[in-house]
Amino acid sequence: MRSELAFDDLRWLHLLWVVLLVALAGVYGVWQRRRAMQRFAGPLLVARLAPRVSWPAALLRLALVGACLTLLTAAIIGPRWGEREVRVQRRGIDLMIVLDTSRSMLARDVTPNRLERAKLAIRDDLLPALGGDRVGLIAFAGQAVLMCPLTTDYGFFRLALEDTTTASALQGGTMIGDALRRAATAFDDKLDTTRVVLLITDGEDHDSFPVEAAQKLWEESRIPVVAIAMGDPREGARVPVAGAAGETYLEYHGETVWSKADFAQLRQVAAASPLNRFVGAGTRNFDLGEIYREAVVPFVNVQEQEQMQRIPLPAQFQWFAAAALALLLADSLLRDGPRLRPSAVSLSVEKGAAA
Repeated sequence: MRSELAFDDLRWLHLLWVVLLVALAGVYGVWQRRRAMQRFAGPLLVARLAPRVSWPAALLRLALVGACLTLLTAAIIGPRWGEREVRVQRRGIDLMIVLDTSRSMLARDVTPNRLERAKLAIRDDLLPALGGDRVGLIAFAGQAVLMCPLTTDYGFFRLALEDTTTASALQGGTMIGDALRRAATAFDDKLDTTRVVLLITDGEDHDSFPVEAAQKLWEESRIPVVAIAMGDPREGARVPVAGAAGETYLEYHGETVWSKADFAQLRQVAAASPLNRFVGAGTRNFDLGEIYREAVVPFVNVQEQEQMQRIPLPAQFQWFAAAALALLLADSLLRDGPRLRPSAVSLSVEKGAAA
C-alpha cells in the first residue's frame, strides 16, 4: 500500500490567508463588542440587558469557524493517499504528445484559440480513450520542454497539461524538428512497448528540418509521427498580443502577422513512417480520442494483455468536507452565553401585572 501523500492543486493553500484574516477579524469583533457594551451602560445594567460573553466561549466559536474553513481548504486542494488494485487491459502503447505552444497557437480561428482547443481535445477526448496506455507531454516553441514524462497517472498528466501555456517554452519561435528530436530521448528503450509521437501544431516551422527529424525517428527508433494540423491554411488568423494599452495584434516590420497552418509540411512529417497518419483539423471540431482509436491503435503492433495494476485512489476530499460540516453544525448549536434566568426586574414586573 502506497503511503505517500499527494495533492491535486496546492495553489489553493493561499486560502489559509483568508482563514487567518477571518480569525483576526473575529477576535477584533469580540473585543470591540465588549468595549461598546461597557461604554453604553455600567457593569450592573449591562448584566441585566445582555448576557455576559466570556472570552473562552467566544474564542471557542472562532476556533470552530477557523477549523471549518481550514478543513474546506484541505478539501479543495484534493489530498490523495493510498492505492487500489484494478484489472486493466494493456495495449503496450507509449504515446508522447508534442504540443506547439508558440504564440501563433493563440490565433482565434479555432475557438477559444488553437492552443486551448488542443488542450481540451487532449483532456476530454484523448485521455478517456487511452485505456491504460502511458502518455507524456512535450511543449515546444523555440525549444522543447518535457512537461510530463510517460505515465499512467492521468490525474498528474492533467495537472501538467493545465500548466502548459505559451510561457512553458522560454524561447520564442516554432522548432518542430527540435521537438521531434527531443521526443526521441523521452522514451524508455528498455521497455518492450510500441512508441508513437502525436504532434499537434499549426505547422509554421522555422527551419528546424521537421521532415528529416521524423524520418530519423522512424529509421533509427521505429517511432511513427501522427500529425494533427490546426488553424486556417488559406486566410489564416491574427495573433493577439496583450499589452498595457489593451489587446493588439502581432506585427512584423509594421505589418500585422497572419498565421496560416502549413498542411503540406505536416503531411510530409506524417508520411515519414509507414503509419502515415495526418489529420488536417483546420478550424473544424475534431475528436482526438476517435483519431487515436481509429488511426493509431489498429495500425500498430499491439497485443492486449490483462494485467493487475495498482492505481492511486482519487482525492479524499469528502472526509474533510464532512468534518467541516460537522463543525459548522456544532457552531450553530452554541450560544453566545449562558441561558438567562429571569431577572429581579422582570419578576417584579410580572408580579405587578398579575396583581
